[in-house]
Amino acid sequence: MKKRSETLLISGPVGNLEIRIKPCVHDVDSSKAVVISHPHPLYGGTMNNKVVTTMERAFSSLGYTTVAYNFRGVGGSEGEYDNGIGEQADLKAVLDWLRAKYEISHTVLAGFSFGSYVSLSALAKCKIDAICTVAPPVGLYDFSVINDVDVSWSLIQGGQDEVVSAQEILDWAMKQKSKPDIYWREDASHFFHGELVWLRKVIELSY
Repeated sequence: MKKRSETLLISGPVGNLEIRIKPCVHDVDSSKAVVISHPHPLYGGTMNNKVVTTMERAFSSLGYTTVAYNFRGVGGSEGEYDNGIGEQADLKAVLDWLRAKYEISHTVLAGFSFGSYVSLSALAKCKIDAICTVAPPVGLYDFSVINDVDVSWSLIQGGQDEVVSAQEILDWAMKQKSKPDIYWREDASHFFHGELVWLRKVIELSY
């Protein structure tokens, strides 16, 4: 019988964190997992964001156990927004909980917008195998300190991003020591309106 997603509260750095976990639904045991971080908490970002749920479905279809979660101060998660610093600790807490509960041998961090900034920033604290960043907010946060992405890395970007400069993101990515695999959709906006099917297919083909 297929397992459905479940919403739980787990212990975080400043109180409970709300997570949504969907164990692998394939017939064989899977040791692959992904932790997905949502967009900016102060602008309506939650784990129920359409891009986040699309990413969940894509990774789930590939046999991953998926975990989406709310940063501190969002939904059922306690605490207050911490400008991306405390949010890295939230991500680490979710990852540690996941690894304590399941035998995971292949771990991916995935994030959309602000969530991709948090995921990239937390790399030094999280031993993972790959990272997937969707519309990283280059120019809105200090990405100059992110210059050593030493794992498999996919960057998914829309050419008509109305929140951040798509060209600035591309320029930054091309300056990286280890460059990402870039998936570009010229007509896509920041929130991938009308392009979520394409986004899902890109993830399914990349992981």
